[in-house]
Amino acid sequence: MERAANRIAGGDLANTEYETLRADLAKIQHEVREAGAAAAAARDTAQRMLDALGPPPAQGAPAEEAGIAAERKRLTQTIGEAEGRTKQTELIVTRADILLRTAADQRMTQLTEQIVRRGPVPLLPATWAALPEQTAYVQERIGRAFGIVMGDDEWRNRLYGLGALAAVLFLVAWPVRRVLLRRYGHRDLEERPSYRQRVVAMAVEALARCLVPLVPTLVLSGALVGLLRDAADAGPLTALVVGVSGGLTAYFLVTGVARATLAPDHPSWQLANLDPDSARRLVRRVPLVMIGLALAGTGIALSEGMFTPPELRSITGFGTMALIAVSLLFLYPDHLWLATPPPDAEETDDCGCPEPTPGAGLDVTLPPPAATPTEAEAEAPPPARPRVVGLRLRLLIGAVTLASLVASGAGYLVGAIYASKLMLTTLIIGGVLLVARGVLRELLCVLLERGSGQVAEVRDIVIATDRGRRMLGQAGRTVIDGLLLTVAAFFLLPLTGMTLSEMKGLADGFLSGVTVGGVRIAPGDIMSALMVLGVVVAVTRFIQRQLDERILGRVNMDDGVRNSIRMGVGYLGTTMAVLMSVGTLGLDLSSLAMIASALSVGIGFGLQNVVSNFISGLIMLVERPVKVGDWVVVNGLEGTVRRISVRATEIQTFQRASVIIPNSEFISKSVVNWTLKDKTTRIEIKVRITYDTDARQVYALLLRIGYGHAQVLRNPEPVVMFRDFGPSGPEFELRCFVANTEHIIPVRNELRLRILEQFREQGIQMPFDQQTVHMPKVEAMLEVLLAERRAQSGVPELQVVADSGKVVPLADTLTDRGPRTAT
Repeated sequence: MERAANRIAGGDLANTEYETLRADLAKIQHEVREAGAAAAAARDTAQRMLDALGPPPAQGAPAEEAGIAAERKRLTQTIGEAEGRTKQTELIVTRADILLRTAADQRMTQLTEQIVRRGPVPLLPATWAALPEQTAYVQERIGRAFGIVMGDDEWRNRLYGLGALAAVLFLVAWPVRRVLLRRYGHRDLEERPSYRQRVVAMAVEALARCLVPLVPTLVLSGALVGLLRDAADAGPLTALVVGVSGGLTAYFLVTGVARATLAPDHPSWQLANLDPDSARRLVRRVPLVMIGLALAGTGIALSEGMFTPPELRSITGFGTMALIAVSLLFLYPDHLWLATPPPDAEETDDCGCPEPTPGAGLDVTLPPPAATPTEAEAEAPPPARPRVVGLRLRLLIGAVTLASLVASGAGYLVGAIYASKLMLTTLIIGGVLLVARGVLRELLCVLLERGSGQVAEVRDIVIATDRGRRMLGQAGRTVIDGLLLTVAAFFLLPLTGMTLSEMKGLADGFLSGVTVGGVRIAPGDIMSALMVLGVVVAVTRFIQRQLDERILGRVNMDDGVRNSIRMGVGYLGTTMAVLMSVGTLGLDLSSLAMIASALSVGIGFGLQNVVSNFISGLIMLVERPVKVGDWVVVNGLEGTVRRISVRATEIQTFQRASVIIPNSEFISKSVVNWTLKDKTTRIEIKVRITYDTDARQVYALLLRIGYGHAQVLRNPEPVVMFRDFGPSGPEFELRCFVANTEHIIPVRNELRLRILEQFREQGIQMPFDQQTVHMPKVEAMLEVLLAERRAQSGVPELQVVADSGKVVPLADTLTDRGPRTAT
């Protein structure tokens, strides 16, 4: 660490030296942390042994035995030494962190100074005066490198072998390209292909058009760089190979992806919704632009790799910036970026994939049906006007390009190259990753929507509901975006001056997290815990499905028992998943126990209903007073049990309404369960007849009706009960038994219809409810009035409506107790 501190203080760290320094300091930190963990473990062990000895004797108390006192002294000394080592390791780790940050700050300072440092101005005559001598120097270096490589027979044989390898790879890749394009690429169709077909065709086209040139180029360039690494004075040739291969890779990649995405020869397969003419012009200009950018990139690589003299580098750098600007000018006209909106907007389904819309994006307008000019003008919608897209992005690119050209012309060549390289790499990487994003999202949709096959079986075992699939789709899209952003950072961060070791350290620091109030929040542990939780829950679901379908489904077992076993396995798996995820997080369960004990009083008062329902749910799952499928009546609510959870039970009423009832209601109150032990149920139908009806005839008729129904059991047999003498007539009750509770309502309905039909055929009447009201004063007045009428001659007699509905004299309705019915 002292040597590292002295080297950092000296400044001017080269890339390799900086990488070595970071690796050494990281190794020291790792070893010291391990030593600190071992010291902490030894301290904890000694502390537990010391606690086992008990407290030391109090002042004035008898001294303890010599062996115990010596052991107490040894343990105390061990604890002190372990704590000292722990503090020493913390100090070393902190010092290493300071050195790493100091070196990183120094590197960023060096990079900033290089970017803002002004070199020779390429437009001044003094700069051009040194050009011949420096050009001769560069030519001499390149000639020497070529002479070393080509003058050795062994090197020539190696180059010939690499050329043969590249030719073989090309011959192998070309048939693959033809097969892919012919079977899965763009082709003529009568209807517009769906979004999924367009994405698949775009991916295949991009892969096929990039596969043939990229594979031989990358293999050949990688092999050449590996061979030239051991050759002396071969630096210029290595820089040339790297620059040319990088330019060719960018050319093949961008042109292949552009042609696959824009589909100039088959507009219906296009994904960008550009105007077909604009797409064709754009595809024709992209290769020209990429040739210029590839040449510019090769020039930058050569100037950086061959340590070109400053004046020559300034002039070639300015020419490179001018070439980049001229190349990008070919993509600036607005007629290359005209987008015609589709007739109908493409909708998005639950997976996030647009659904196909017939005719969307076609560049052919079908003629309207024959109609008069007035009708055609009235019915035809106004034509959609093309709009220019990408204007802001093009303005930003133009501003960066112009600023880089001006900066290089003013002598700030390093800053101009830095800005241009960052811009172009961002555009290329961003475009490729956007295409990959669409392909990966579509593959996710295919996985979630597949109806058959092994993949669908595994998916249904883990996630069987539509809601779960939607949640998985959202999580999958988030993971895809995160992975693509990570890939983009891996390619772009080195351009900002960050080395691979710094990127690794940044990732490790992010995953290791920060400590807040003695608690360490580590995103890496959180992601690991979530992964463990998801895996264990998925395995639990798999076991539940297998138990339900392959074991419990083949055994003659009650539905309630199956549900209890399934729920028990689910609760056990969820508990294990939570405990394992908590262990993965590294949380101290003893601390959690202390917190739980401290909050137990508050939880007992605030969440007593929740706890009560939870305990009641466990009791219901064990004792099973109510199980899934039972017909129950709770607090006046009647229905079928659909689901029993740890907090509440779902009941579906006969009106198809779902009622959520807390589990404590089933434990603390009376519950009517029609199907707990036996589904055999008695039906009771009450019947009332008039007093002038033959009771034995009604008895026999009801009994015959009960025996006559097919679903009424013979054992126990139907019974007719003479219940009571009612106020309006005798009351009978027909009692029948059915084998299944589900048949109560239809059997009861059918028996009542038959009773009504048989009573009408036999002339048996069922009376209405009647009530006699006595009014003494009214009765006395009527008697007086009746006596007066009888005494008078020639006065009509008073008449009233009797119970039978006939008009009769009032005297015929009066008895000693007055009128029988008030009318």
